[in-house]
Order: sequence, then structure tokens, then C-alpha cells
Amino acid sequence: MEENASFIWNPILRQYLINAPNRMHRQGGSRECPFCEDISKGRVASDAQVWLHPNDFPPFQPQVGEAYVVIYSRDHDRTFTQLTVQEVFSVTHLWQDLYIDLASRYITIMIFENSGESIGQTQYHPHGQAFGISVIPPSLEREFETVLQSDKDGLGCPFCRVRSELSGSEYEVVANSSWQAFLPHYVRYPYETHLYPRRHVANLAHMQDNELNDLAELLLQVVQGYNALYDGAMAPMPYLLGVHQLADTRFHLHV
Repeated sequence: MEENASFIWNPILRQYLINAPNRMHRQGGSRECPFCEDISKGRVASDAQVWLHPNDFPPFQPQVGEAYVVIYSRDHDRTFTQLTVQEVFSVTHLWQDLYIDLASRYITIMIFENSGESIGQTQYHPHGQAFGISVIPPSLEREFETVLQSDKDGLGCPFCRVRSELSGSEYEVVANSSWQAFLPHYVRYPYETHLYPRRHVANLAHMQDNELNDLAELLLQVVQGYNALYDGAMAPMPYLLGVHQLADTRFHLHV
């Protein structure tokens, strides 16, 4: 790939990094919430509860990538943990619709959330983000390499294998009928929790409604669990959330 304004080549790490100097001009909190403006200026339906807002300071442009903000609720003052399972299900369903749309144009669909001022949150209206990008990020590429090697060795999906090994162990945090949450012994960060669907599925496009609903339920339980640690002393706990998925059916969707 030729170097451009969106991607800068790091010769030491041997990977492309996103370059977005225009984002230095963001002025979070200095004017009316841009997501509330979607409502007040009639840019979304009067009964809309979740919607997509084009990123006002996108780190790249088509055909390199597209960036969106995923609005979780029309209520500016609600937090993620104050949403109901049905409301979060609307969010996971919107994630699915967004994946299907962006996957027609980009190899990687990154859906994520940065929650907490200490890790960079500048707008407090409940929201997450989504990028469609024309490259596979290094961490996702490394995971896919593991999948390909495991398939070559005839061992099947490594995520299915790990999920089976951790099921019912002390590392299983919470589970429901179609999803499980683990805090594996090999995580890099404290409280790093991995959510796996029980069924092998590569991306959100292939999720059934009951699985999207169960994902909503589990996400709420995990984040509420974070906030309950040490009798709530760290609430609301900052967190990073990322959905890892690819189009290749050998991959295993996880959060």
C-alpha cells in the first residue's frame, strides 16, 4: 500500500498506523452535543432510539475507510449500564446492519467503544464508534494467522478450542444460552474480559436475533460487574470494547 494521509508506515513495527491530524481540532463539550443536534435539527426520525452519525472528524476518507458514531440512546444523560437489554439489543442489531453495509466495501469492520474520560472519551452522549477500513489491523491479523495455522494443522478453530477448555472453569465469568464471558489467565490487562459466542460464527452478519439479544444481556452484565468491583469504588470503570470479526468463515467472532 502506498503511504497516504490516512496511513503512516512504521518501519520498526513494520505496520501501518492511522494518521489523523484533523482530529486535533475537536472541541468536545464546547458546544451543543452533536448527537442531540441530530434530534433537534431533524436529522433523525422523531422516534429514533439508535442511529448512525457520520464521524465529524474522520481519520480517513473513502476508499481508504469510513468512520461512524453509533448512538446508543436519544437520552443524552443515560449511561450504557442504564439501558435495558432490549435497548442494547437495538444497538447490537444496528452493529449487524452496519457490518453488512460496510463489509461490501472494506475488508475490516471495527466496532468499538472508548468509555471514560481517562481513556479519551470526549462526548458523553451514550455512543460507540465503527470504522470500515481497507487493511486488517495488526492484532486482528495476528489472530487470523493463528486461525489459518490451526486450520492447516487440522486442529479446527482455536477460539472454539479455547472456549471449550475454559467453559465451566474458574475463568468463566458469566454466561447465557448463546454467549460466554471469560477472564483467561493469559490476558494482558487487569479485568480484560473476552466474550465468545457458543456457536462458531465469523461476524455479526451471521448472528441470529436471539444471539444478538444474548450479547446485549452479557455486555450489560460485564460492564455492571466492572462498576460493582470494590463496592463501586471505581465506578464508572473506564473500559475499551472491541468487536473482532472477519468475513472468512474460519474466523470466530469475539468481543
